[in-house]
Amino acid sequence: MPETAPIPGEILAERNATALILRIHNPAAANAVDPAMLRDIARRVGNVDPAVRLVVLTGSGDRHFCSGINLGGAPGDDLEQRVRDGEDALRLAAAAIVECPVPVVAVVNGAAFGGGLELAVACDWRIASDGARAGMPAMRLGIVYSPEGLRRFMECIGPARLRQLFFTGRPVDAARALEIGLVDEVVPSQLVNARVEETITDVTAAAPGAVAATRRAVGILESALMPEAMQDVERLRRAAYASPEFREGMAAYAERRAPGWVP
Repeated sequence: MPETAPIPGEILAERNATALILRIHNPAAANAVDPAMLRDIARRVGNVDPAVRLVVLTGSGDRHFCSGINLGGAPGDDLEQRVRDGEDALRLAAAAIVECPVPVVAVVNGAAFGGGLELAVACDWRIASDGARAGMPAMRLGIVYSPEGLRRFMECIGPARLRQLFFTGRPVDAARALEIGLVDEVVPSQLVNARVEETITDVTAAAPGAVAATRRAVGILESALMPEAMQDVERLRRAAYASPEFREGMAAYAERRAPGWVP
């Protein structure tokens, strides 16, 4: 099937007195994100109004949170470069979420895959609808995740469940996501909006300085890894990008076929 140019998506922003709600809106591509959308997320969470006490990140509609990086492109575009550009922008967006001066809560209102799931994991916690699904298919494309992303997943679900999620690429439903710690709460889809409002009220009732300081303190403790370890993981990641497996993964994706891995 020939590739077609992606329809641009956007990040929709809503404000109330104390909260900023960001909606990933790209209905033609299951709310996939492109570098411009990811940079917009980074810009918005990095420049929140002082009156904002909480940021909510969710997907537009009721079927998809975010299906990951949009790899669609015009015929002749460099697919491998699109992956790299998307990964770079994803790292920027996830880092901005982590560094946001106020809590960021992901409301996983539907399917969350790949980079979309990483955005959710970068948030302080995750509220999922009972119809949500989550999966990490990166290794089916020959991609090794960033050291920052792997660390966040490992802190969230532990090394064994990380391996299962990444190595199999098998999606999990909301109940399983809650069981393994990938999400923190599951609510019926019709009650998601009410739960968001309750969360905004609860966070707003806390002392803003204490929230900010505690959030920063937890972030410092979470990131207490040796720089050498992060550098070693980054070298593995760059080697994977240069490997025949990555080229085969990209070719298989473009040709809509299963990759032929060589042991």
